[in-house]
Amino acid sequence: MRRVVPLLVLTVAASAWAQSKKYPPEPVDKDQERAERSRLWDNATNPSSEPYQDLIADAKQAMSDRSDDQYRFAVDKLDEAIALQPDEDEGYALRGAAYMELKQWGKCSADLQAAMAKATADDASERKVAVDQRRKLGLCQARAGKLADAERTLSEAAATGTGTGEMLMRLGEVRIAMGKLDEAIAALTTALEASDAPSHALTRWLLASAYDRARRPAESIEAAKEAARVDTRFGSLRSPPVPLLGAGETEYLLGLAWESNDPPRPEYALVYFRKFLRLAPDSPWRKRAEDHLRELKTTVLPEAIERKPGGVATVDLDAARAIVRKQMPAMRACLAKVPNQALEVKITRSGPRSVTPRPVRPDPFTRSRYRPPPPPAPPPDGIAVINSSELTFEAPRSDMDAAARCVEPIASRLAMPAVKEKDTWYQISFLVVAP
Repeated sequence: MRRVVPLLVLTVAASAWAQSKKYPPEPVDKDQERAERSRLWDNATNPSSEPYQDLIADAKQAMSDRSDDQYRFAVDKLDEAIALQPDEDEGYALRGAAYMELKQWGKCSADLQAAMAKATADDASERKVAVDQRRKLGLCQARAGKLADAERTLSEAAATGTGTGEMLMRLGEVRIAMGKLDEAIAALTTALEASDAPSHALTRWLLASAYDRARRPAESIEAAKEAARVDTRFGSLRSPPVPLLGAGETEYLLGLAWESNDPPRPEYALVYFRKFLRLAPDSPWRKRAEDHLRELKTTVLPEAIERKPGGVATVDLDAARAIVRKQMPAMRACLAKVPNQALEVKITRSGPRSVTPRPVRPDPFTRSRYRPPPPPAPPPDGIAVINSSELTFEAPRSDMDAAARCVEPIASRLAMPAVKEKDTWYQISFLVVAP
């Protein structure tokens, strides 16, 4: 007797057979298959491999948050990972990067050096990672005070031809700190010619610094002006991707920037060079900063009067500057207790008002006797003495308030040029710093 197979069973079996025999067959990812076999083999022969990778993954996830707390959490995870697999390079490389973000330069340097010693750069992608690690290592070595090691690391990295622009820029920065000014100028000049230079602005600021310290002022001013053309607010100095090398280096470069500005702002330059001397009393560039201060102290202030936007009244800025200069010594004496600050004085002057005619009632039939409204009233005459927004507030508030109260009555007596045009006004400002 023949056996009858239910139709449903045949259908399910056929479907299962068809799924197992797809045509054309799905491609097999050989690399993924090889990686899976390798992972299984590693886990079988090295039981700590999987926990190590889990800790590495946790650290990477934490570092993606880019906060100090998460970087510290990542370091803890990587401590555990390195204890499990002390001969693997990835844990050291990641921990070095975390220490770099935490600005723990000595630990960063040690970890990145260990990672490079344990790594094997077998393919192009790994070689690219190795070059980036070498860049980070050079940055950390320099900021840990290992300038000779940093110079060697960055020189070798620049010779690879990958990331040459930044390597040469950082090499120039290290050589400035070492006092090798001619070699620094050569490295920075070559960095500007590299197609992969990351920040022409920062490279030019560093070049201006190298020329300045080499006593080549004309070339320093030109390099600073070129930097300011692409970095008008000096952002690459105020917020560099990595802290500039050396105590007070930001202040020194901002002093050069304001001294070379168009128009120059010697008031800010004075304050920044004073800050540099306070932050880096033992710097090898102390004497050069003192030279700048001596030159700046001979400047008759204010060198420039700034006209604020808004008012359209005519004002003779040269005449206004001459008026302010007569009283500037008295105003500067008010800041004797706050030598690292600056006050901004704003003066407003307005012209006569038009006589407002009596309103005219429009004709009820033609509606043609419309009179336009009077012009807006200009702001009242007066002065304002405020803290300069350029500088961070470091002095005691009571001292700054006392300085402002001292400057205000002197500034209020300045006989600034009168406004003759009706319904117009102007506002000008100038800076006051300690003598």
